[in-house]
Amino acid sequence: MAMSAHLNFQHEKISRLDLTTYATARVGTSVTETLALMRQRRVSAVLVEDETHRVLGIFTERDVLLKVAGEKTALDGRVDSVMTPQPQTLSPDDTVGHALQLMNHGHYRNVPVLDKDRAIVGNLSQHAIITFLTDHYPREIYNLPPESDVIPQTREGA
Repeated sequence: MAMSAHLNFQHEKISRLDLTTYATARVGTSVTETLALMRQRRVSAVLVEDETHRVLGIFTERDVLLKVAGEKTALDGRVDSVMTPQPQTLSPDDTVGHALQLMNHGHYRNVPVLDKDRAIVGNLSQHAIITFLTDHYPREIYNLPPESDVIPQTREGA
């Protein structure tokens, strides 16, 4: 698996993955409205854009936990005051391997995908990466033991 996975990761473009798990909110939208949008759309990230639809930031579940939870006035504030500004982005032509490196290095669960004109193409989520892995390597993924350090040394059965 390692050799074929390496080859696929270096050649497979992220444009072939599901980039649809996100929503957008305009600058100035309240945190409360943004959270309602996240619940309604069942997404873990909202791309915050300006009036020309350019991404200015990203608001994620992590931002909720680190910047909103426990702050009484945060819910009434604007999402752009608690978003992560100028997030790292990817291009649809970037490879899965490059995306994995970026996400792993930055500890990102969501990365906006923008075209050459910086318009939103979508959002690369960790869920999309997991789906890619299970679609391409189902036998290897689905046959992993529940506890990774418990690997049988012999085949079970008669």
